[in-house]
Amino acid sequence: MKKKILCIITIMLLIATIYPVSGTLREEKVLEGQKNLVNNDQTESGDWWPMYRHDPSNTGCSSSIAPVTNQLNWKQTIGDNILSATPIIYEDRLFISTNWYYNFINPPNMSKTPIYKNPSPNEIIEALTTYNEEFFGGLYCLNADTGTPLWSYPLYAPNDPAVVDDKLYVTDLDLNYLMNSNLYCLDAEDGDYNWQQPLDGLCLSPTIVADEKIFICLLNTAGYNVEGALTCFDLDGNDKWTYPLPSDEIIFGSAPAYYDGKVYFLTSGMSYSSGNLYCINAETGQFIWSKPIFSYMYWFGSTSPACTDGKVYAVDFDIYGYSGSLKCFDADTGDPLWSRNIGWSFSTPAICGDSVFVTALNLYFYNSRLYRINAESGAIIWYVPIPGSTYFFSSGSPICADNKVFVSPTDYFYSYSNDLYCFDMENGDLIWNYELDYESMSAPAIADERIYVADYLGTVYAIEDLLKIWDISGGIMNVNAEIKNIGDFDFSNVSWSISVSGGMLGLINRTDSGNIPTLEAGESKLVRALPVFGLGKIEIIVTTSMPGINTIRKSSEGFVLGPLVFISS
Repeated sequence: MKKKILCIITIMLLIATIYPVSGTLREEKVLEGQKNLVNNDQTESGDWWPMYRHDPSNTGCSSSIAPVTNQLNWKQTIGDNILSATPIIYEDRLFISTNWYYNFINPPNMSKTPIYKNPSPNEIIEALTTYNEEFFGGLYCLNADTGTPLWSYPLYAPNDPAVVDDKLYVTDLDLNYLMNSNLYCLDAEDGDYNWQQPLDGLCLSPTIVADEKIFICLLNTAGYNVEGALTCFDLDGNDKWTYPLPSDEIIFGSAPAYYDGKVYFLTSGMSYSSGNLYCINAETGQFIWSKPIFSYMYWFGSTSPACTDGKVYAVDFDIYGYSGSLKCFDADTGDPLWSRNIGWSFSTPAICGDSVFVTALNLYFYNSRLYRINAESGAIIWYVPIPGSTYFFSSGSPICADNKVFVSPTDYFYSYSNDLYCFDMENGDLIWNYELDYESMSAPAIADERIYVADYLGTVYAIEDLLKIWDISGGIMNVNAEIKNIGDFDFSNVSWSISVSGGMLGLINRTDSGNIPTLEAGESKLVRALPVFGLGKIEIIVTTSMPGINTIRKSSEGFVLGPLVFISS
């Protein structure tokens, strides 16, 4: 018996010597209700952002690791203004459209006077149907890792695209000839044209793809009355169904949301005081239910619904009382579940785990707040004022990842803030902010450990932790961590620590730490905790920091069998 045990240990030692006992460190924080609903090949590390608000349900929540620092990896100017477009990330590609901007007023930060009065719907429609050469931009593709321009496709005022299975679906406006929009299918790799489908109206909304269907919101201005519709195509561009809206009820800039075989969308009345939340069968286009919701139609668009776990969330605005609320409905029946007063909101909610995050303008204190609200009960967990302005301003839609919430203030009234803010999801504390060169009009996106955001003048930014805990591995009586500098400049005085705990009866409790005087650009260092000896499951926590940089913490799990340490990926 002793010989067998000795033989087994000897074989294991030989195996550990020949083959590395390791696993790549990727701490993916996938929260309940945060699911990939897109029919494409999302990877564990990337969790791509392939469409507006990340997924067809508009959750705005990713399982990707998110940066804990405000370090800029790269920025790239595309040569055209980027209006209210969101960066779309798929594998090593970033796609950004130039979008459409209401020309009744000057762009933000260019206005000679503050914006007090929202133009009427008829003024917006008139401007929309007037060809303006400055909107003739297109769709741009950049390398998501470096920002290097790869290709561009000329389009007039394109909307946010969606990428599924290496195909890119996008709409634009065709005001020169047909006074309608076109749906295009391009190759995501090189931008090659596949097909296009003329649409029966104008599309101002992001393209949403789910369950091998493309959902498009349309605005028809050909007749005496302005009319809206939701239409559905298959992935070859074939028309499946159209759901027409009553006269003078339109979908203006709002994206539909797909969940569990149903599609939800918000409408606005041309009277500026009415609207509805609709639920439609996604397969047949048949009406299921609707509820009164006034989603304020502004010159930059309107908010979108978000769905998860059998619930639909949408913001409602009381035009007469100048107050607003976040409302929650049963996704199947439309029954109201709760309503929470938050103030005047232009925000599409983000849903992450058991919470909903939304921004709103508090009209009593003239500042904008970020709210965390319990998704089940509607109770406010916390709210914090968004920095950057001491006066009247509104905020964009938040997004979430890795226990963090990101907000771009999107100051539509006064131009006081160009910053992107990162908040702690648990308590609302501000973690960091990054000042853009110019104001951002849209929500950021998160993928592959980076956060991407675009400003109005056409610059795309990629923010990422340049000091990385690259890999954790095990061996004989030790745990190793590779610390890497992926930036273009040297780091100094990098401190690190490795803590190993667990095992049978929790007897393993080991911490080693040290300092790296200089970590040159592109260089990596292997640091080690030893000895580790025991039996059972262990937890490994690696931290690293340097002066002026927030502490970066990664954790992984493993197993100790005598002198051998195995690390889970």
